[in-house]
Amino acid sequence: MRILVAVGSEEQINKGAAWCASIDGVSAENLKVAILGTDRKALAEYGRKTLATELNCDPADLAVATIEADAHAILNHAEDNHCRSLILLYEGDQSELQKEVFQTSKHPTLWLRIIGKPPCSESKILSAFQKPSHVTSIVTQKLLGFSPGKTLCSEVDLQRDNLSDAIKTAINEEDITDNELILFGIDDPDSSDRVYKTALTLIDSKTTTSVGLLHDGYTFPEKVASRVYQWAADVAPPMDRQERIDLSQDLQSGSAPNLEFFGLISAAAMLAAFGLIQDSAAVIIGAMLIAPLMTPIIGAGLALAQGNRPLFRAAASTIILGFFCALIASMLFGWLVLIFQDPVMTPEMRARCSPSPIDFCVGLVGGFAATYARTRRHLSAALAGAAIAAALVPPISTAGLQLAFHVWTWDTNPVGVPVLGPILLVLVNVLMIMGGSAFVLWARGMRTDRTLTIQDRWTVRIVTFLLTITLLILTWLLLPHTTHTVRPDKTQEKAQENSNARHSDTPPATAVAANTMAQQNWV
Repeated sequence: MRILVAVGSEEQINKGAAWCASIDGVSAENLKVAILGTDRKALAEYGRKTLATELNCDPADLAVATIEADAHAILNHAEDNHCRSLILLYEGDQSELQKEVFQTSKHPTLWLRIIGKPPCSESKILSAFQKPSHVTSIVTQKLLGFSPGKTLCSEVDLQRDNLSDAIKTAINEEDITDNELILFGIDDPDSSDRVYKTALTLIDSKTTTSVGLLHDGYTFPEKVASRVYQWAADVAPPMDRQERIDLSQDLQSGSAPNLEFFGLISAAAMLAAFGLIQDSAAVIIGAMLIAPLMTPIIGAGLALAQGNRPLFRAAASTIILGFFCALIASMLFGWLVLIFQDPVMTPEMRARCSPSPIDFCVGLVGGFAATYARTRRHLSAALAGAAIAAALVPPISTAGLQLAFHVWTWDTNPVGVPVLGPILLVLVNVLMIMGGSAFVLWARGMRTDRTLTIQDRWTVRIVTFLLTITLLILTWLLLPHTTHTVRPDKTQEKAQENSNARHSDTPPATAVAANTMAQQNWV
């Protein structure tokens, strides 16, 4: 395991040399030293000799480099040298820089304020609190070779108690010496985390003992996300600040449900139902143009990209309410149609009852294209909205009509599943469009300033949940489905009557009348 130690002064080197030598399994081959400041060659040479003395090795075997005193430069240097752990030695003048490095590091990171000698046993290492002690145990075992032997504040309520006072009281009561180390295991190095804020207060104060902050780096999904972001940033350059602000405000306001949204989605569903019954692609396209579904779905994608839970709840509510509103509107239209004619299943309706794995690709590509068009001012957002509506409104209307017509199964040669098939098609398209929009917005700069926040961990959980649903649907679609149950009695009788008429030399009068009526209806 390669370890990078970042130092910026002679004092840091003098204090930290013994601590670096105490790392479990450390050697000249796996220890990398970064001197902060590109013009610090003399300090680099001093650090090389001091560390070589502690490690009992040849100074020439130590890798010591001078780099820019910048968080990105430190982290990039760690990546270039394949370092899997990072140690920061506290210094007041560099506290803000070290804080930024600690919060953005992908790998297990130890931020130390050194007082005295390194701990020589488990009894000298204290975990500050009980709850995040697993982080402390994992990282200290990797770096120092043993886990904390004691918890300093085991009975503290991390949500209610005054953590700073609890720590100071415990230090006084336990008679902590300068050869002991108090460690804070940080699950989320974010300014809103109370443990992290308490640790920052303590590391900046004058204590009689060494203080360390630990976090165990990115999880595997977060590492994958980081790699994807780097690639995406190269493909699609981020938007400028004002464009991001304008788009964010537009999506947030448009993701909230309102009467205008419900009115338009109802009108679009009815118009699509009319086109489905008439088997008219032109009418269906017209319904797509007025459907207002693009904004809330892209708003949900923005919420995933930013870890914005309130926005996600608002957008998800709008999508769900819009779905039921469109479903009810198409059902009402179907009941109205039943007043004037018998139920009719057209090819346009049957085509939307059998979703396939290809629909995943359609929804994903549609989400990519629609969202990218929304982030580019010179491209038409209306066309993007029509592309999204094309994947959602006709299936919803199909399901509503089939509910109104009581079509639960096919009578002959079934293709797809009525009602359930269109609903699954809608769900697949919503998930894929949402995922595609989240990726594009994330790549275009619509994200938080850093990763590993509480919001980002929430996003990982939500994305994992949505991916699970998607995989379950995909598995279901790949399984063969057949339905051989007949329709309701009246429909069956009419179908049998028409069949007899076709095979009879002298069709019965009822069959002739039925055929004549069918020609006059919207078949």
